[in-house]
Amino acid sequence: MKYLFPDKENQGIIFVDNVRELNSVNGLTGKKLLIIKTNFTDINKIKNFCRSHPNIDVWIATEDISRQNILKANACGIKNVIEYPIKQEILNDILKERNEKFLPDKEKDKNKYNAVKGLKVMIVDDNPLNTELLEETLKELKLNLVTCKKSKEAVKIINSEKFDLFMLDIMMPEISGFDLAEIIKKSKLNSNTPIIFISALSDTEHKVKSYDIGSYAYIEKPFNVKVVRSQICSLLKAHNKIEKQTEMQNSYLAMVTHDMKGPVQAEMSAIKLFLGLYKNNLGQEQKEILEGVLSSTKYMQNLLVNVLLKHKCDNGNITITKSLNSYKNLISECCDEIKYLASERGVQLNVFYKSKTEYLLFDYEEIKRVIHNLLTNALKYGYKNKPVFLCVEDDTSMLKTSIKNSGLGVNLKNPEDVFNKFTTYCKDQKSVNSGLGLYISKQIVEAHGGNIKFESIPNSHTTVTFTLPAIHDA
Repeated sequence: MKYLFPDKENQGIIFVDNVRELNSVNGLTGKKLLIIKTNFTDINKIKNFCRSHPNIDVWIATEDISRQNILKANACGIKNVIEYPIKQEILNDILKERNEKFLPDKEKDKNKYNAVKGLKVMIVDDNPLNTELLEETLKELKLNLVTCKKSKEAVKIINSEKFDLFMLDIMMPEISGFDLAEIIKKSKLNSNTPIIFISALSDTEHKVKSYDIGSYAYIEKPFNVKVVRSQICSLLKAHNKIEKQTEMQNSYLAMVTHDMKGPVQAEMSAIKLFLGLYKNNLGQEQKEILEGVLSSTKYMQNLLVNVLLKHKCDNGNITITKSLNSYKNLISECCDEIKYLASERGVQLNVFYKSKTEYLLFDYEEIKRVIHNLLTNALKYGYKNKPVFLCVEDDTSMLKTSIKNSGLGVNLKNPEDVFNKFTTYCKDQKSVNSGLGLYISKQIVEAHGGNIKFESIPNSHTTVTFTLPAIHDA
């Protein structure tokens, strides 16, 4: 017999060269883990030992690890078969498993909750007794708890802070739990945050409604403290794991997209240079092919920029640098850049600058991105040979820009849906689209303190309007 670990703390783990050696081991009943070397000729003796010592965890070490031998060991009640000679990494795993297995219950719980420690949870309930009970229930999880007794107070926080879980009562005086859940789902920071309802209402109608809204669970009062604690811990672990995986995927996508920008820009520059030098020496068909490749490359460049911007928007890293610029000049520049696309589709672009305000505080490149995106969409999804209208006018303290086309339009139950990530109506419009342009445009406009809206009438027209805070000429 020999101890696998020299320290006294782990001397409950012993190794014997064969089952016969066990007869000479003193204090066997006090051992926690026993590893027996065998060639499986003595498996019945090992089986008898396991039956007579049910409190000792027995493993087998063998030079012949085969499926058949593992099944023999399992039939004897032995869970683990390891390779002999025993490797150092196996010893480390044994020690780790042994320490975790024989931890006191309180220590086990502490380790079990490490994965959710510090996660941010909001409790909303107008009854102080309920909030105190929930706080006490979740105390062991060491969460970052935010408690609100008023729904309106919760709304303010929801729109300014990111949370990992919301726990809502249903019957509250100012805003019901159901209405508050809808506000959470529409919020910028917490639209994907899990929601749990905790209520004394036990009827089927309320339960069904909670799940229709998108809640992850419906807990009835009075509840079992241990069950609720375990339920919330499990939910937070699962959601946090998904969040981390999503973050890794987005970071990888952003990295790959960033690395692709250089080659795409080089390709576009090369095609432009070639067309500039040899345009007069090319046949019409050759020019059309090269211009088609250039157009596709520009589309790819725009797509890459949108993916990178989407990543920045999602992570709250979009940076707006405002300076005093001529909005009128920006409009002219954007219209000039898309005139060839308009010409290809036989579209006349009508611009009406009705405002006396010319200079505004805005990020020139980012607002240019918005206008360029909206104009391109208007041309792309509008009827050929039908005009597109761009109008700039005053709207109280804001400057309003509207872009309208005539086209198939889209049938929307909720116009705000077009501003969601990856929302596209390619099938209806018979086109290719990433579904990121309007999402990014909205982030940019709102970062400037403005707003954007979408109106569409099928088989008639579509109008996109956005506003920016106006600064009149001095």
